[in-house]
Amino acid sequence: MPQMKPCPHSPQRSIGGLALIPALALVLSLSACQKKEAAAPKALPPAQVKVVTSRSETVPVNNEYVGRVAAYRSVEVRARVEGILERRHFVEGAEVKKGDLLYTIDPTPYRIALNDAQADQARSAANLASARSKEKRLAPLVKENAISQQDYDDAVTAVKQTEALLAVSNANVERAQTNLGYTRVTATESGKIGAALVPEGRLVGRGESTHLTTVDRLDQVYVNFNVADRDALILRRELSAGRVKTGEGTGSAQARLFLPDGSEFERSGRLDFSESQVNPSTGTITLRVVMPNPSQKLLPGMYVRVVYTSGARPDTILIPQKAVTKTPTGHIAWVVGPENKVERRDLVVGEWLKSDWIIEKGLGAGEKVVVEGLQRLQQGAVVSPSPWTPSAGGAAGSPAAAAAVPSSGASR
Repeated sequence: MPQMKPCPHSPQRSIGGLALIPALALVLSLSACQKKEAAAPKALPPAQVKVVTSRSETVPVNNEYVGRVAAYRSVEVRARVEGILERRHFVEGAEVKKGDLLYTIDPTPYRIALNDAQADQARSAANLASARSKEKRLAPLVKENAISQQDYDDAVTAVKQTEALLAVSNANVERAQTNLGYTRVTATESGKIGAALVPEGRLVGRGESTHLTTVDRLDQVYVNFNVADRDALILRRELSAGRVKTGEGTGSAQARLFLPDGSEFERSGRLDFSESQVNPSTGTITLRVVMPNPSQKLLPGMYVRVVYTSGARPDTILIPQKAVTKTPTGHIAWVVGPENKVERRDLVVGEWLKSDWIIEKGLGAGEKVVVEGLQRLQQGAVVSPSPWTPSAGGAAGSPAAAAAVPSSGASR
């Protein structure tokens, strides 16, 4: 049988006399196969972002506290003499004026005491007149030695004694008249009267002046609140450094109130009093403002939120709240720089002012800050900026926050 010859163009190896065909098919000719060049990746367009220019303004230094309303003047109406409470002359909760009759205490014993005092006064006056007449008769006689000097001296002494007795009688009359007047209990202050604390027919004034009711003046009220001593020190330091200004045009020492339902009170008040000592139990200083209260919405004992303006901070950088992103390490913002490249900025923020953040560090005035389109930004990415316009409901937070959302401290 004739032996088969290998193909002269095929490589072969001989192992044990056997020719092996390589597993790799070298028959695939590189010259015969044509490569297709990979398509170049298509460049993505710049991200569309909306930007706003950071601005510098003079902003108020607002601080928020919890305050409590107190009457501008609260007068306790008390029984100043002992007796039976005969009648009440007012309607509880009504407005009264100074001098209005509130109560009547039985005047009978005091009227009798006045009559006795007046009778004693008349007797003393008569005795004085007699003593003076006698002294006048003896005066020329003692000059003529018709009577002894001792007799005349006795007459003069009698005049002085009766004058003293008349003075005592006059005082007794005045005391009796005063006590009789105290049986008519009148209002010593205009305002809203409280509840009657003692019913008619009860004995009052025995041993002490019985508390009958209270009149509160509410056309203006006090609002007391406490400031941490640390905040007071920080504010004082910033005032001395010139970073916070006070005086005319800054609205300093002014306070606005927010009622328990969240609404803002229509009037603002002024600082009236600052305690000169720190409370050692709480580490706070008590401040008090006077608030006009013509509608009497503010009632004694009511808790309110006090936004106190202690001054103004000039050259403060402001950007919208939407432009600031909170991260685990702090707050950041994205700034569009030259060639429309974005740059991440780490910020030190202050408090809210309406719908803006106060920026203390990290930004300057006139920089373009990204407000919308923050999701896919990367450091150095090229963007396509367009101006941002706030929407009608762009203010963040509650109605109180929209007006001002102050920090808990005087400053940072």
